[in-house]
Amino acid sequence: MGDRSVRLMLPMSVQCNRCGNYIHKGTKFNSRVEDVIGEAYLGIKIVRFYFRCTHCDAELTMKTDPINSDYIAESGATRIS
Repeated sequence: MGDRSVRLMLPMSVQCNRCGNYIHKGTKFNSRVEDVIGEAYLGIKIVRFYFRCTHCDAELTMKTDPINSDYIAESGATRIS
């Protein structure tokens, strides 16, 4: 399946690595979604989300982590606990 767009509510707070802006849990984004080829856990597809920083427009990515029932801040941002 190719790229698709969804309206996403951020499941965790992150900090942009470029400008240092904090983006809080619950912030809504229009996000591009793609299936991660070659990655799966017990037959569950891993999905990657692309969205942009609200301050500097840098591209941030996160992907699903079905092993821990969570998400991973993959690039462009650092997760804030």
